[in-house]
Amino acid sequence: MKSRISLNSPIFKLLMIFLTWRIILIVILLFSIGLIPLGNKDRFLGGGSINYGMAPQLFSWANFDGEHYLSIAIFGYKNLEQAFFPVYPMLISFFSRPDSTNMLLSLINTSIVGLLISNISFFFALLFLWKLIKIDFSERIAYLTIILLLVFPTSFYFGAVYNESLFLLISVLSFYFARKGNWFLAGLFGMIASATRIFGILLLPALLIEALQQRTNLSKFVWIILIPLGLVVYMFYQFFTVGDFIAFYHLQKIVGEQHQSGFTLLPQVYYRYIKMIFTVDIQNPIFQTIVLEFIVGISFFLLPIYGYYKKIRPSYLIYALLGFLTPTIQGSLSSVPRYVIVFFPSFLAAAFFISKLPKFIQILLLILLFLGLVAETALFLRGYWVA
Repeated sequence: MKSRISLNSPIFKLLMIFLTWRIILIVILLFSIGLIPLGNKDRFLGGGSINYGMAPQLFSWANFDGEHYLSIAIFGYKNLEQAFFPVYPMLISFFSRPDSTNMLLSLINTSIVGLLISNISFFFALLFLWKLIKIDFSERIAYLTIILLLVFPTSFYFGAVYNESLFLLISVLSFYFARKGNWFLAGLFGMIASATRIFGILLLPALLIEALQQRTNLSKFVWIILIPLGLVVYMFYQFFTVGDFIAFYHLQKIVGEQHQSGFTLLPQVYYRYIKMIFTVDIQNPIFQTIVLEFIVGISFFLLPIYGYYKKIRPSYLIYALLGFLTPTIQGSLSSVPRYVIVFFPSFLAAAFFISKLPKFIQILLLILLFLGLVAETALFLRGYWVA
């Protein structure tokens, strides 16, 4: 009797690629615990500094923002946590059933459930991303896109207690069903996406462009009007609880001093970073973060433009370009190396670019990206700010 999943099937190959990536991250974790001193001994550590010290193998994956997702899952929203959209912590809470009277057990359960949601979501995101790319392009480009996504220096966030992997899955599904002509599911997943991250609202203009390119009847693609509902519901929740429809936006200036009020043009942001590169001490740990943010800030602006010349669909490209530009309007590229990992069209464009290079340069670039992944993962797991 034949096995239903062949060793040569995309599902099996993607599963092996995913598991290899996951094992590598675990190995990095084990080495970093023994070799790298803690960057912050009293804050930003998953589970709190005491619990982190007892089980860094688990709580390391909830450092920085992960702490907030666990807190929301256990207690609900508290002051200054409105920047973290609700779908991911709601799922954690639903499956872990935390008990706020038993903090340690609740932290362990929510951390484990958060990791399961993230990693399972990421595998299925890779699977449907492969299917989506294969509609237009070759297997080689599809696999190369996924490899680039996995070796990107901040891809470890997909395996942490963060909502990146869940958002990637939902947004890819929205595009996938739009390409298949199922506009109801495209709109439904888009609605969930806009309640998962602010970037989900960008699916509305992207899928509108997709519908126009497909010359779809209005009666069919009208379902994309569902997309803003996730965000709108969350905005009303914020208004009724803290009196501010866009608390998630206003809080950015509190949690990150590098963010500014008003609207900042991208050239102004680049100028600021060039100035920092030449003035910040190279031995300061923040220097490598500034360099990474600047390189990513240049690359992910240019990649959607390059993708236009490689005949990548306009709906994909506008989504990636708007997704990159949105966080820069507050005058900073802070966290952009993390934000961009959900914008798969830029990685698709990068796959086309790299595929045209000589083989040894391709290998060299992949090695450099992988070394960046090792370094950034190790630093994050030990409490250093990465993105």
